[in-house]
This record gives sequence, structure tokens and C-alpha cells, in this order.
Amino acid sequence: MWTLRCLQGVAFLTPRIPAQIGYAICWIIGVTLAVANAPARRHVLSNLRRVVPHAGPLQRRWHALRVFVTVVTNYYDLIRLGTVDRTRIRDLFEVQGWEHLESALAAGRGVIILSAHVGNYNVVPSYPAALGYPTAVVAERVHPEPLFDYVSRLRATLGVEVVPPGSEALRPIVRLLRRNGILLVAADRDVAGNGIPVPLFGEPTRLPTGPVLLAMRTGAALVPAATLRRRNRPSLAFIEPAIELVRTDDWEADLRANLRQMARALERMIARDPGQWGVLQPVWDNPPRTVARLPWATRPAPVSDHEAASRSASTTR
Repeated sequence: MWTLRCLQGVAFLTPRIPAQIGYAICWIIGVTLAVANAPARRHVLSNLRRVVPHAGPLQRRWHALRVFVTVVTNYYDLIRLGTVDRTRIRDLFEVQGWEHLESALAAGRGVIILSAHVGNYNVVPSYPAALGYPTAVVAERVHPEPLFDYVSRLRATLGVEVVPPGSEALRPIVRLLRRNGILLVAADRDVAGNGIPVPLFGEPTRLPTGPVLLAMRTGAALVPAATLRRRNRPSLAFIEPAIELVRTDDWEADLRANLRQMARALERMIARDPGQWGVLQPVWDNPPRTVARLPWATRPAPVSDHEAASRSASTTR
């Protein structure tokens, strides 16, 4: 419950202190957590060895430190935006590629925003919600339950519906997409534990099938999008064209092909700034490969589809 008490304390102080001081405190807390939480620090460094395999130890540690600060700052932003007029939320972002979202919405079947825990991901759904679009986010159910309820209420103040992962989420998600709404899903972690191994930064890891399955079954557009923080400037929100899903008579092969497309989109998001990939859990189960430090190489050689794909998949709830 201490996390909930801390967030409530921050919510009390936020309107009373300048934002610059709040962000400075986030840096202090993030650095403290990076030093004190050795298991999480090992997980972050292990993840970064895949993302920036040719970076030196000091550079990776700097990225890792910024990962912890990113996580802390995201909770602060979520709380702080609760005190901001919704009409001002759009001023907090500079958007590139908005035409891709408009084009996807024009089809009328809803949009699934494929994202990662990059930048200030906690407030990404607030932007389309502030513009009047029906918006929901699939959020991991954290414990204790009062903490999840508290974070959900914070998002609700910004006009965002929170849908926990699970079979009970299918009905409200389908209703939202039928209203041509926007669903945001972070797909860089297999929270449910039933994903399919897919190459990510050259090594297979399990990624959730939900976003791709929803798009394949409902006809909703699958649009990659994420944000990056920028010092003393509005955050950059970048939206890519909708993924052109593979559709043949082989459902399982199509699913795997589309998951590989999803993984490549996640790679592009994370590689923009690995220090803003706010994930403290291990994304890959196995130890990182040893990579030859060749000056012209940018990442490990990708594994084959045979190595990357599992023999069977859990396809739906």
C-alpha cells in the first residue's frame, strides 16, 4: 500500500509546487530506485543489451538510469495532468503523422493504437480523448486492487476508459471499436503469459497476440504510435501508417507474419531512445547473446522464423 500512499501524497503536493521542481524530484527518486533495486536494475540492463548491443557499459548504465527516471516521471505526469484543463492537453504534444490516424478512422471500424512503454506513455491516451474521440486503454491490473482503482480514476478524469486485460475485456473493446473508437495497447510485454515467440531485436521473446488478433477479427486498423519526451519542449507523438495485415487462407501463418510486423514496429519505437523505454521487468527469458563488436553492425543477426515461432498458439479468449 506504500505505493498508493506515495501517489496520493504526490497528488496532494502537485498543485502546490512548480512542475520543474516536480520533475527534479522525479530524477532524484528514479536515481534512488536504480541504485536500491538491484533485481530491477539487472533486468533493465539485460533488456538494453539486446536493444543497444554495441553500446559500452557506461552508456548502457546511463540508459538504464534514465529508464528508472522515465517510469517515475510517467506516474507524476499522470497525476499532474489531472489538474490540467483538458483543452490544454493537446498543447503538451507535437504530433507527427496525425494524417495516418485520420485515415484509419475514416474506414469506420475503429483503431487499435499499437504502442510500447516509451516516453510518457501513461498520458498518450489523453490526447485523442481531449479531442473528443472515444478512447480506452488496456492496462495491466496491478496489485493491490486499491492501487489499480486509483490509477484508473486518474485516467478517467482525462476521459480515458481503462480496460484490464482478460476475457471480460473483450465485450467493451468490441463495443468501443464498433463506435469507431480508439483503443491503446502496449504490446512490448506479454503480461498474460500466452504470447507467441517473435524475434525482437534479433532474439525471440513472447509478445502478446491480442492487438493483432483484434485487428484481424474486427477489421480495426492497427496503427503504431508512441511518444518521446523532449527537454523544455512539448513531447513528440509520432504516428505511423496502419500496418497492412497479411490475410490469406492460413490463419496461423498470417498471425505469425503479422506479429513479426508488430515486433518491427515496436523495435522502431524503442530504438528512438532506449533510455525512455520504461520497462523494469525482463522482456527476454534467456541471457543475452554475446555479440561481436563490429563497427558496421547495428544489431545481432535475426533468428529464423523456424526458431522464432512456436508450434502452436493460444489464439483468443
